[in-house]
Amino acid sequence: MLEIEVDGAQQVRHRHPEALLIFVMPPSREEQQRRLRGRGDAEDKVVQRLRKAEDEEPVGKAISDYIVVNDDLQRTVDELVAIIAKERERRAG
Repeated sequence: MLEIEVDGAQQVRHRHPEALLIFVMPPSREEQQRRLRGRGDAEDKVVQRLRKAEDEEPVGKAISDYIVVNDDLQRTVDELVAIIAKERERRAG
């Protein structure tokens, strides 16, 4: 399992087309901004990350097999675990 940005995901998809890509995104840009500020990121970094997210989101959605909205941590973890289990079963044949 890799936690990578969209550029890295594109490289993985190119080299390993069979890889499972899951795009995890915030419920809203406002929530993403709140989370970034809440962890103490500098304001210029918050602005930079939000701009990058705007650019990367359409690409991430387009190349991913699944999209998960991280609106509740436990639900997000449960959804990720369920997706991985489902894909393992499907690929095992």
